[in-house]
Amino acid sequence: MSEQGASESKSPRAARNEGWADRVTIVGGADSYAYAPHDVLTTGGAGALAVARRVFTDAPIEARELKGGSGYQQLVGVPEPLRLITELRRAGLVAQPNHVVFAHGCGCCCGPHPAQWWGTGGGAQANPMYASPMYASPMYASPMYASPMYASPMYASPMYASPMYASPMYASPMYASPMYASPMYASPMYASPMYASPMYASPMYASPAQQTGRRPSSARPAVEPWIGLATDRLAVAAATTSSVSVVVLDTGLATPTFHSAALGALLPLLDATSADGDQPDDDGDLDLDPAAGHGTFIAGLIQQVAPGTAVALRRVLHAEGDGDEVQISAAIDALPDPPSAGAILNLSFGGYAVEEPGVLAAAIAGAQARGYVVVASAGNDGTCRPTIPASLPGVVSVGAVGPHGPAPFSNYGSWVRACAPGVDLVSTFFAGWNGDALSDGDTDPDDYTGWACWSGTSFAAPVVAGALAREMAAGSSATDAVARLVDNPALLRIPGLGTVVNVL
Repeated sequence: MSEQGASESKSPRAARNEGWADRVTIVGGADSYAYAPHDVLTTGGAGALAVARRVFTDAPIEARELKGGSGYQQLVGVPEPLRLITELRRAGLVAQPNHVVFAHGCGCCCGPHPAQWWGTGGGAQANPMYASPMYASPMYASPMYASPMYASPMYASPMYASPMYASPMYASPMYASPMYASPMYASPMYASPMYASPMYASPMYASPAQQTGRRPSSARPAVEPWIGLATDRLAVAAATTSSVSVVVLDTGLATPTFHSAALGALLPLLDATSADGDQPDDDGDLDLDPAAGHGTFIAGLIQQVAPGTAVALRRVLHAEGDGDEVQISAAIDALPDPPSAGAILNLSFGGYAVEEPGVLAAAIAGAQARGYVVVASAGNDGTCRPTIPASLPGVVSVGAVGPHGPAPFSNYGSWVRACAPGVDLVSTFFAGWNGDALSDGDTDPDDYTGWACWSGTSFAAPVVAGALAREMAAGSSATDAVARLVDNPALLRIPGLGTVVNVL
């Protein structure tokens, strides 16, 4: 990733502009998706290579056999992949792009987002709870409600006229947290147009990011008392042992230079076999890379939910958050066979495809056949369009909820099987790194001391993975854990977001 020698004459910002432009091509429109710009995946063998060399006579196209059971080969050096795919299909051969998916990871016509009728997106008046006859009770005519306190002009604000504010949810001590009064929220980073978009967490659609991958990280430094709560959970994890394992394919683990005391205490439980560890600023521009710390954060969440679980991290995503189908599939195929009870594979990334991605689908089906339960994030675009790998057969696809109900950014639909907390979670992050982001207040928006606060379905997925691991530690197999925690018909479900798994 780092091109320090090649960019010495450039400013850091100029070097940053290179982003993922040489790795990712975005196809816009209603059926938008992303792919590697010079690859084609096909089962056509020598015939496909012959067609490619006939169409592009001057291109040095080569064929690479892919390991695993997909039956595909990778044609590399293709000048126009979509054109070649069309020609191969005309010749009766199977062909597809090498799809690219995103860590944070369109128009749709499939009904309102669950947040709208729940009351977190379309107003509390849309929540069926508020139509309950309980709210017509004479209790609400009590003279207590005639208190002069309620005559305060503050309460005359139209904002307080919403029935949403009658919810006991607002009595939660969470709302007294100093985190919500922090000047950090006045940071210009939060004025980014990215946050004005209903699909704000996606790297694919914000126009400046579409071709370069440039966007600010949505992580922010965590504050008390949430750091203390997470610290207590991880202290339990460090003192616990479990025979259950969860594999996380992501950005890898923070390099030792940026380990915190909490992360160091967990190292015996974390197996990071990738030689390319995760760093906060891979391109040296003094900005936190958008996906940096993603895997480290996820590992800490799993330990908070399922103390003592053996977490194996493998790096398959770049610092900008992108990873392609071939590399991810190869990492899945290389996983060792799990124990007889099975294991959990967490994939907190996703993207879109016009057709099923054959190579990735084969790799996931092979892992499932060997005993892995695959958990994948549904996506942060607020759409019902299915993402891959979350919508692939048998995958436990996970959407996000927050303290108010469904998270408005969460993807949704009948293909989403579960949902879990994914708003303002606190977990392990880099320590000892501080970039050049500026704040108008007293809080430095990128001064990380080992903890971060982050939102997204990327983090709801490991909550579910941890819940499954905890169930397995009690004696269940991986598949039985899914039956009990996700597919059990007696559990609470949110239409479009599946079974609620709230263990934080």
